[in-house]
Amino acid sequence: MDLAEVKRVRARYLIVSTISLAIFGLIYAWSIFATPLANEFGWDRGALQNTFNIVLICFCIAQLVGGIIVNRIGSRTTLLIAGVLALVGFGGTALFADKSLVGIYAAYGVLGGLGGGMSYIVVIAGANSWFPEKIGFSSGMLMMGAGLGTLIFGTPLGSLANAIGIRGMFVVLAVVTFAMSVFMAFFLKSAPANINAIVSKPGGKVIDESAYENDNPLTTPMFYLYFVWATLCISIGVTLIGGSKQGALAVGVADSVATVVVGLVSTMNGVGRFIFGNLFDRRGLRNTIIVASVVTIVAAAGLAISYDGSPRSGVVYIVSALLAGLGYSAIPVIASGFMRQRFGGKNYARNLGLVNLSAAVSSFFAIGVVALSSPDGTSTNQSVWIAFTVIALLALVCAIAFKILYRKPSQS
Repeated sequence: MDLAEVKRVRARYLIVSTISLAIFGLIYAWSIFATPLANEFGWDRGALQNTFNIVLICFCIAQLVGGIIVNRIGSRTTLLIAGVLALVGFGGTALFADKSLVGIYAAYGVLGGLGGGMSYIVVIAGANSWFPEKIGFSSGMLMMGAGLGTLIFGTPLGSLANAIGIRGMFVVLAVVTFAMSVFMAFFLKSAPANINAIVSKPGGKVIDESAYENDNPLTTPMFYLYFVWATLCISIGVTLIGGSKQGALAVGVADSVATVVVGLVSTMNGVGRFIFGNLFDRRGLRNTIIVASVVTIVAAAGLAISYDGSPRSGVVYIVSALLAGLGYSAIPVIASGFMRQRFGGKNYARNLGLVNLSAAVSSFFAIGVVALSSPDGTSTNQSVWIAFTVIALLALVCAIAFKILYRKPSQS
């Protein structure tokens, strides 16, 4: 393939892959589905919330499993397995919707989470393989799709549930997700082995991925430093996103505006991935991780200040919540770029799945922080966000240490 053909092919792959991730990412739309399930079948809302925690854990585990098996059985077979898991997961949710809460946990939480995570890692690894010199841009685009999926399809799915019932909606979702998995299994192909040479500028430097591609991240100190940084930052983001409306209401924001804030935070989380992806390509990994850390500190401190009861509290909360969404958006993009830039393409899917386990760890960490620092067990108070401001400062220390330690692959 020549450069012109590579550019045509990879543009097509990137666009389609971004759309597919918006669909695969609908597993994260549980908050949209939980309310009609509770209303129609009488399930306890708190018990239903546990489904999302199961999804988060299984989604992360599936990324690691998918990243390991894709090198053994190929991306096509892995995506077909993921499609079957999603089909049974969403279909099983329709079956158990009025019968068994445990059945919902197993179907949506476990099988759906596994299918979504496996599809996610294979598509990202396959599409990113075509952009070795623009890994930030491609990662940003792909993850913007994943981040905006719920925002784009949430309202149509809600309308569909009203029209044909929540069980019928899950059946439709099962079929659509399975169909997309099958399509991507036969559509998406990895880049040729000489992609670095093809896309390099005449007379320019070509990244020598072979210098590090056999390194084991688990034996590399900077991997653990990054993992800790990501865990600290993600814990702040997931806490804000999980209670953004409740927090807005607590500081005096009107209900209608608080609902809009939830959508704006999701939008910032999606669009921010594209912004940080381009920053990664232009300013490099080390500068990007510092910027993300500073944004997160400002967001956490602003959220703490917003609970002071002053007339400006609502405005401060909204601005800080948007910054928190922006800071959170940087993490998956940086993870994707870091794993490809430092450890090459040979085991990229496995390594990306490994580093993304930080999301599962951070969920438990966030729960612990809230439990220890909150007087009422919720995140809608100042003491919690003071604690998270301290955590954000610790994350910045990790980012500075990472910047000092990090060495990217040699160039020739």
